[in-house]
Amino acid sequence: MLALLVILSLFLMVFGVCYWSLNHYPRSRPFRYSPGSEMPLPEPKRTQLMAVLAQRYELDAIIKHARLDSERLDALQRWTLNRWEPQNGSRSGSHNPLDILARVSQGEQFSRSDFVTILGHALQAVGIPARLVELHTRDSHWRPLGGCYTGLEVFLSEENTWVWVDAQYDAIILNKGRYCSALDIKDALLSRTHELELISALEGTDIDSYLAFLAPFLDILIAQPLGQSRRFALVPPQLRFPRRHHLFGRTLYDQVCHSRDTFYAVRELNQLIPTRPKSTFRPKTANA
Repeated sequence: MLALLVILSLFLMVFGVCYWSLNHYPRSRPFRYSPGSEMPLPEPKRTQLMAVLAQRYELDAIIKHARLDSERLDALQRWTLNRWEPQNGSRSGSHNPLDILARVSQGEQFSRSDFVTILGHALQAVGIPARLVELHTRDSHWRPLGGCYTGLEVFLSEENTWVWVDAQYDAIILNKGRYCSALDIKDALLSRTHELELISALEGTDIDSYLAFLAPFLDILIAQPLGQSRRFALVPPQLRFPRRHHLFGRTLYDQVCHSRDTFYAVRELNQLIPTRPKSTFRPKTANA
């Protein structure tokens, strides 16, 4: 009986800390980043694994009718979401898209988080720069549970910008018709004058519910350019954010970056081309 009371007390304590941290911790105050630029982040690159992925699953055929990167993104996102029926809590535990897809072909089904790995590598395989992005609450280094969320940022050449792509919920955010990075979404929410829209949303995904869910995780951004091994954290200079999770856990990042200009630099990318008209593809749009 005593052991049961101890376990229940610990559960209630963890739940209370997590709820307070997520709902009442002062997470919405704007951060100021260092002006200017720092050492540039390495570019995403195409690896042999990605070349095999593109050939084995005929990715070029999937995007052959797409004119713009946004249309290629949509085609590959639809392809990714059709690989399996998501099963909550059933993660593959692998960062290799070929391994995940091989296991899926044998009947295994995984959670939505594995869509991120598949889509990111598929995009990079066809020449669209992509990076894995972990979004963290500012207190995630000590928060017991639920301190981070994983998605992608994708560079769209016709927009000349990095775009937040939530492969788990097929969600992309626009503000006044312009594509948003993860930091753009935070800035828009802080401004309170935004006109945020949710496009390419799965059936039943609501813009207000999605933003309420995402907002607490927009304090710290940790990016790993695909095809590279190092991870880079965008951290405001006034915030101390340890490199290790829970001080003794996994290493969260290799290098810290205080400049948003560096983190979101676009001029270094070889794929940069002159701006073209925006894609007219706007499925399932919802107003904020």
